[in-house]
Amino acid sequence: MPPLTDNIDGDKKQDQAGQNKQEAPASKGAKYVPPSMRGGAERGKGESMKDSRRDEQATIRVTNLSEDARESDLQELFKNFGTISRIYLAKDKQTQMSKGFAFITFLHRGDAARAIASVSGFGYDHLILNVEWAKPSGTQP
Repeated sequence: MPPLTDNIDGDKKQDQAGQNKQEAPASKGAKYVPPSMRGGAERGKGESMKDSRRDEQATIRVTNLSEDARESDLQELFKNFGTISRIYLAKDKQTQMSKGFAFITFLHRGDAARAIASVSGFGYDHLILNVEWAKPSGTQP
């Protein structure tokens, strides 16, 4: 006697010849439903993702950095002022040496303001740092 097989509902079925046969699952709502129409779509388009635009109001520009400067150096220098969300240190593509400037984005604008007041004119790695508010991207000086 051939073995019995279970269908999706757990029922055992045999055809008229006495052989086991698995029933095709019922296609109750088996159609594709796009994500925008699924449950939870009332949030609106793209609201489940974090806002990809950075808060450019809390970004400072640090210039006159040594070519030996590293992101970890900047992290150490600025971490006491508040939570840093991003550090971008401009590097030469071939040598991977610093180009002498960096952008640091703080979580809060007040933290960035304190960093500007404290670090601007500060001597670091035998150079005097210049720290100012970063201009919004897309604007020319």
